Amino acid sequence: MVNKPNVFNGATGAKTPVVTAHVIAFIKANGGLGNVALQLTPNAIGKNGVLFGGGKLTTALQPNKQGVLGGRASILWACIHGWANGKPVATNVPKTVPSAVPLSTIQLAHTAYKASVFANANTPQFGNTNQNAVVALLNGGFSPACKLYGTAFAKLVLA
Repeated sequence: MVNKPNVFNGATGAKTPVVTAHVIAFIKANGGLGNVALQLTPNAIGKNGVLFGGGKLTTALQPNKQGVLGGRASILWACIHGWANGKPVATNVPKTVPSAVPLSTIQLAHTAYKASVFANANTPQFGNTNQNAVVALLNGGFSPACKLYGTAFAKLVLA
């Protein structure tokens, strides 16, 4: 019997980002989206009440000038609090690390905006993962152009 890892950690620095194909392999090895969840790390919750260190991921959480959440913001909020009835469960900054959110729930948010937890499967290490918020949170940004790239704001755990 082969022991499967029960945690998939995010990046351990800008020179060691995770690769989307490895994330997908972890999900499949553990029985699919329903068996894996995204858990924010303490790095995600700033002491000053700012999520994701105040970088580009923080900016992406904001509504547009009309006060409407765009696709990226909605998906990121779903990664934090979950998704129900076609929208994020909540859009408040948690004071502590919230409960893990099942990837099956996060996938619903991605699908609503023509994205996917499985998107960017062929993207090489250091590549842009614009269609995959899970990998972005594991890497600290959607691409190496993000100032905090390499800071893991999340990890995958068994649900």
